[in-house]
Amino acid sequence: MMLRRPWGRWIFGGHGARLSRHRRAAPSASTDLTAVDEPGYRTHRVTTHFRHSAGYWNSVYAGRTVKAQVYRTRLAAGVAWTLKVTVPGDVAADVGSGAGHLTVALAQLGRDVVAVDAAESMLEQVLSNAAQAGVAARVRPVTSQAQELGLASATCAAVIAIGLLPWVEQPALAVAEMARITKPGGHVIVTMDNTWSVARGLDPVWHASVRRLITTCRRLLARRMSERPPSLWPASANRGDLDRLLRAAGLIPLEFTGIGFGPFTFLGRAVVPNNVGLRLDSRLQRLAERRLPSLAHAAVFTICLAVKPAEETATDTDAPVKSESVREAVRKEG
Repeated sequence: MMLRRPWGRWIFGGHGARLSRHRRAAPSASTDLTAVDEPGYRTHRVTTHFRHSAGYWNSVYAGRTVKAQVYRTRLAAGVAWTLKVTVPGDVAADVGSGAGHLTVALAQLGRDVVAVDAAESMLEQVLSNAAQAGVAARVRPVTSQAQELGLASATCAAVIAIGLLPWVEQPALAVAEMARITKPGGHVIVTMDNTWSVARGLDPVWHASVRRLITTCRRLLARRMSERPPSLWPASANRGDLDRLLRAAGLIPLEFTGIGFGPFTFLGRAVVPNNVGLRLDSRLQRLAERRLPSLAHAAVFTICLAVKPAEETATDTDAPVKSESVREAVRKEG
């Protein structure tokens, strides 16, 4: 099912030639953000994984676990920052939309939202959730990989990717694509798993050496299987890595903060009762936000707000005219 709205006529304008040039010039990074298996292998595995777990992601935010609480906090931060940099009627792209919790929240607040995901089962959940919330007319689903977004250039006031980058095969290319579809002066909001998370640092399962051991054992046990065993780990980065990744795409980071301090586990098992973990995560989050900002460096996730520089000739008085000219240009391309 594809919804048709007037703004959909220009936001999906053709951009094939520019995309080809853009991909050749995509920035590279030397961190683990760009570490991959065979070309396309991780992308295929991740897409398959999320296609089969659409139901889980549709319900996890309603849970009473520490993990669910952290996800809700991350979602709320994404919504709050998007509201800071957009106004009702603006077009926002939710890249890696999942079941559409962010998409629906923004649509309820008057934004037109393009929900982008590689898994069609996720987009079906997005449409269902949007219809239940009465905002289906403000939502447009697009099946697309983050590394090659099927949207026209310079058409979104904000591009948001919550929980996406750790799973992308080529994060540098994905961020460059987000920058491409953002209007000059528009904003990009991304999250990344934090390399320096204390909660994960205390659990050996999250250590790279232990991951390699687990993966090796799985491969040995499955050496007679025709396919490699499933072992998906999210990539992580520190703030410096994320800052460089965004700047390489031509974006200027404006603000960083940390989100979430649990779950509190050892070898993947909770070490405190759930109610204690909920209170501890909430207390640490409040400390990081109000009294001890440096504590945010130890959070599970990092969220960053970045801006795409406006054209040098742009001024406050001619900015609305330039926005309209962008729309007209994209219409002509389509």
